[in-house]
Amino acid sequence: MPERKGDDAEYELQSLLGRGSGKTATSETVTATVSVTGMHCSSCSTAVERALRALPGVQSASVALLQKSAQVAYNSSQLRLDDILESVRDAGFEADLLSSKSAEPTGKVIKFRVTGMHCSSCSTAVQKALSVMTGVEKASVSLTLEQAEVVFDPTIVKEAALLEAIEDAGFKGEVVQQADSNTVTLQVEGMTCGSCSSAVQNAVASQKGVVSAAVNLLAKRAEVQFDPDITGPRALIEAIEDAGFDAHIIDTDRALGADDRRAELQYWRRLLRYSCAFTLPVFLLAMVLPMMPGCEALFKTHLLGFPLDELLKWALATPVQFWVGWRFHAGAWKALRNGRANMDVLVSLGTNASYAYSMISILHHHIMRHHITGHYRPTDFFETSAMLITFILLGKYLEAAAKSRTSAAITRLLQLTPPTATLLTLDEKGHVAAEQEVPTSLVHRGDLLKVLPGSRIPADGLVTSGQSHVDESMLTGEALPVSKRQGDTVIGGTVNLAGLLQVRTTRVGSDTALAQIVRLVGDAQMAKAPIQAFADYVSSIFVPIVVSIAVITWLSWYVAGKMGTYPDSWLPEGHTHFLFALLFGISVLVVACPCALGLATPTAVMVGTGVAASSGILIKGGDALERAHKIKTIVFDKTGTLTKGKPAVTNHRLFHDKLSLEEVLGLAAAVEACSEHPLASAVLHFAAARLDVRGDPTPGSFEAELAAGLQQFEGGGEGTPLVGGTPSSSRAKRQRSPVATDWLQPATDIQVEEGKGIKGFVARPGQQARSVSPTKRKQQALVKVTVGNKKMMAQEGIPVSQTVDDYMREMENDCCTCVMVGVGEGLAGVLAIKDPLKPEARGVVAALHQAGMACHLVTGDNWRTARSIAEQLGIINVTAECLPAGKAEKIKDLQGRKKVVAMVGDGINDSPALAQADVGIAVGSGTDIAIEAADYVLMRDDLEDVLTAIDLSKKTFGRIKLNYIWAMGYNIVMIPVAAGVLYPVTRMQVPPWVAGHCSSHLQLSCFLICALS
Repeated sequence: MPERKGDDAEYELQSLLGRGSGKTATSETVTATVSVTGMHCSSCSTAVERALRALPGVQSASVALLQKSAQVAYNSSQLRLDDILESVRDAGFEADLLSSKSAEPTGKVIKFRVTGMHCSSCSTAVQKALSVMTGVEKASVSLTLEQAEVVFDPTIVKEAALLEAIEDAGFKGEVVQQADSNTVTLQVEGMTCGSCSSAVQNAVASQKGVVSAAVNLLAKRAEVQFDPDITGPRALIEAIEDAGFDAHIIDTDRALGADDRRAELQYWRRLLRYSCAFTLPVFLLAMVLPMMPGCEALFKTHLLGFPLDELLKWALATPVQFWVGWRFHAGAWKALRNGRANMDVLVSLGTNASYAYSMISILHHHIMRHHITGHYRPTDFFETSAMLITFILLGKYLEAAAKSRTSAAITRLLQLTPPTATLLTLDEKGHVAAEQEVPTSLVHRGDLLKVLPGSRIPADGLVTSGQSHVDESMLTGEALPVSKRQGDTVIGGTVNLAGLLQVRTTRVGSDTALAQIVRLVGDAQMAKAPIQAFADYVSSIFVPIVVSIAVITWLSWYVAGKMGTYPDSWLPEGHTHFLFALLFGISVLVVACPCALGLATPTAVMVGTGVAASSGILIKGGDALERAHKIKTIVFDKTGTLTKGKPAVTNHRLFHDKLSLEEVLGLAAAVEACSEHPLASAVLHFAAARLDVRGDPTPGSFEAELAAGLQQFEGGGEGTPLVGGTPSSSRAKRQRSPVATDWLQPATDIQVEEGKGIKGFVARPGQQARSVSPTKRKQQALVKVTVGNKKMMAQEGIPVSQTVDDYMREMENDCCTCVMVGVGEGLAGVLAIKDPLKPEARGVVAALHQAGMACHLVTGDNWRTARSIAEQLGIINVTAECLPAGKAEKIKDLQGRKKVVAMVGDGINDSPALAQADVGIAVGSGTDIAIEAADYVLMRDDLEDVLTAIDLSKKTFGRIKLNYIWAMGYNIVMIPVAAGVLYPVTRMQVPPWVAGHCSSHLQLSCFLICALS
């Protein structure tokens, strides 16, 4: 039986995101599903998988034993479908094509960093600009991550054209190379001409294991694709340096842009400082000094016929309007040029209107020579435009700071990988000959690393020497350190607490579990929740509506004033009807905030997925978050989900007087060694413990006794129960240890009956098993062994007496699963196997019931055991003796009752149900197939994380709704207030700079609602 090394959560991390090579899909990638017949055990599926992966051009291959199928992703230019089928047949199995289709995505995938997006209308504009391009298959844009992911055909459209489309839409784009496990981008210094670039390309291409190399002289870069099992970036850099040039790796994996976040924060801080330096004097001149005694002379002084204070405000406000605030005007022009309107349009209209009116007012006062007559002082609003831009910048700065906080959880994960690693070089005798400190980015697959106590492990690998405890809490949420010894797996980024370890790397760079977790979270934040579509639509029409309201507001107040609808006493001193109405219009423009609507969902999803990742819960998208908060029904698998998944034989009884317990166990173990079922593992462990197998045993007297028993066994019958009992405590403790299987007698013609059991023929001691015809089996001394449930015994014609049935009923009422062992045509014994419940299972089910959720138990086990388990847990709804397809049908039936259904499972047989459920939740000890099918992945094997995941989903969606209510409520209330609906009662007008201050802080509040939750 296959054994797992190390902790269950660690096993899940290593199998996360499938078992593919991590290659980027190209336009030539095809996914084929092949039916494979003749597989009976895990060794069969492993043989098929190895045969497929050995083919050139295969990018990934996975084999499902129970479904008797294989899924292969391959490059059609390197491999033909017939070659895949032939390789399966050469491995000894039958193969037929079920389906073949282009892999998703079918084109090259590239990511861009997009700066300048402030609201959902901006991200929608970028998405539309990319989507309409010929050759682009799909484009998705994340506002919070400031990223665009594009799937395109490189033969039709080039990266430069995509960048140009982003820039034409009014934004700045930058390629983010998603580091592939077999591709590296190097910065090469010292190239001056074409011969230099040719020399670099030849030096790299000549390296063994290099698939392709491309050198760009102008960019001074080399992009190399290689086989990570043969070479790596360290060897490539050495080859370039030997050619006479300097090279280093470009850190291209900037998916979460920690550096960009800092740069963005510094950018807004710098603009805010410049703006404050000019705006503060304007504020003093306009608001403070006129009310201070002794300043009258300043306001009576004229320069060139202009009031001195007006000239000073004009001079100070101009740099703020056209230098500091230029980015708003440029953004507005680009948006309008592309037929859309965003927040920049509102800010530019409002500030330009204030600035233009103030300038016209001063010039009109001067041209009409009012400064000579002293008829009146000109009215200006330079402080309005300057303060408005300053408060908008303050909001942008605080918003950037809040963004950094929302992605802090993932940033901490990125920082877990140490910058350097200690590389060991061995001599011919296997002794350490040298140590070298190298950057972690230059570690190759297969390198031997030394990990000192207290340091972080640089990459995923296997412990080859040493013993220690490792802190995995940052990745799995597991508080207790995990013991590690030779043969155990370790995860990159975790902390070695005590002893010295030597680790042989198995996954490096972007292929590590940590990198894939970060990538998964990034992809989840790229995926939009369905509710986001509503916000995108509202944002797309929001600005035109606001501009229309502002124009209507200005016209209404102006016309009403000219018609005498309100008295002139309402006008502030020095104001005209035009100016009075204009201020209402400007306030409407700048008080409105479309950004908050666009940020409501992605901000909450970013925070939710980040917090979940730090707690050991991976969420595969905003759509999963949205569905999870509606869960009303939860379906649990039993084995490995509600139970510990480590079944053990707790009782046994023989029902034949010619075979001993050891003989029956030896025969059963020989057959069960070909099965990957958890119960088979229990039988094998119990047999090894009972027979006192240690290391690599050489069967002795046991073989003689087994041979004698087989000679006496003539079809048998059921005798009186002669032997019964439970395993001793000392042997029970050994049941979870790895068990050697070469002490078992060979078995042949193994057949697995799904949902029933397994059967085969076992050779007598000293014989070698071969597949022969039934007429020759007796001559070859083979005995038929059948292991399974009642259905299996009935199928094979093995009778089950009332005595056996009574014993099984007693065991099943005690939550045991009974496995019957048939030898020949008779029943030889029954093994009672119990899989203990997880200690937290009862409390989790009770908490779900209290939260108003209906819990169901669906298992392939027998009804009596299932009901007994359900009774202990307080679950009323039970479905037993259910095949994998039946589990999916049960989910479909519940969904047909208009219920949102979640499935919690861990095994291959749960994957159809996990995929069918509205929300699939795979627990930490689950298989990679189950993990791929699930929407949520719990990295710890702890059911309490189910409660955490659901609660986190509800809170996240609650924050989304709160953001929407807050954003919509603000705009619904503040736009009418800014338009002056309360002015007739309160005689209070919202100044434009106050309106801008409110708008900028609304955006900040969306981040704070999520970040501080």
